Amino acid sequence: MFRDSVLLRRGIMFVAIFHLIAQLCYGLPKVLARTDTERDVVVYYLVQERVHHHEPIYLPMPSGPAFFDTRNPLYIYPPVLSSLFSLLPTISFVTFARLWTVLAYTSFWIFSACLAKLARGRATIANTLMAGLVLGLSPGTQRALSLGQIDPILWALFGIALAIPSLRGTGTMAIAMVKLWGIWPLVAALNDDRRAWRGGLLMLLSGIGVGILGMGPMEFYKSCQYWLSYVLPTISQGTWDADNRSLSFALLRALKTAGVWHYESGKLPVWGKIWLISAGIGGPVIAWVCLRHRTIAVQMSAMGCAAILFGPICWTSYFPILLTLLAALVGEKHFTRDNFDYLLRAEQEEKSQTVGGS
Repeated sequence: MFRDSVLLRRGIMFVAIFHLIAQLCYGLPKVLARTDTERDVVVYYLVQERVHHHEPIYLPMPSGPAFFDTRNPLYIYPPVLSSLFSLLPTISFVTFARLWTVLAYTSFWIFSACLAKLARGRATIANTLMAGLVLGLSPGTQRALSLGQIDPILWALFGIALAIPSLRGTGTMAIAMVKLWGIWPLVAALNDDRRAWRGGLLMLLSGIGVGILGMGPMEFYKSCQYWLSYVLPTISQGTWDADNRSLSFALLRALKTAGVWHYESGKLPVWGKIWLISAGIGGPVIAWVCLRHRTIAVQMSAMGCAAILFGPICWTSYFPILLTLLAALVGEKHFTRDNFDYLLRAEQEEKSQTVGGS
């Protein structure tokens, strides 16, 4: 039995090493060689150009659920992200896309290391390679990397927030300033640890500072106002795009397909909006209530996963985030009861020392 387990581990390690070689020798060079604009990274590049030319960063938004396409490059993120792009020098699209690709693949392996640490307690080379294999085979991963989506960077930020306790507030606040699902694990972190308040506040102030520096005070304020008034109401209504795997929006899709609800275009009815908002809030809250006695890593991960699945928009590129919950549960089970109690006591002592030092 022991010999079989050793052989199985070696076989998995062989496949994991092959995956790394294939990614470095085929996957990464293939994406770096692309020069087309049929991918999401073009949206970020166009926003960078608009900021440099002092043009509005947002295009007119539809009144109802939006349709996202590279031929319709809608930028829907809060202004902080566009401000970061503005700090970059003016470069060609191909150069921008290649830099973005390197950042995405680097984020892939940072996230893999964080998954390994969550599940096994240490991010060794072997554990990271095996976590990278699982991540590489997960739905949505290769699509996100090939299209130049921002999600791999958010995976890494979430992994860092879960794996490094002192950065929980910092990492989740950084996500929340880009995508709203990050608010829920941020709430869990703030509720658990006082250090998260300092890290979250520092990240929030840094984001505001970058926005003012990159766009100017008035333009940053106008962009924030536009996002709250027009962009947020649009994305809160979901999208009919086939890649939207939201569980809450799936109900609306089912009602429309079955002919129970006759919808053609425009704003969703009030009951539809109420349902999406209720599901988007209720999912994370229920996850927290059910898991409030588990470790903070499990709580944060579960709330983040619930926010993703029950939010009005859930792209397949969000699915790798679900691995954090699996890793956190495996890591929790990996420890014996005595070791687990010891870790809880050590964490409590660290908190008391932090409070006493402040």
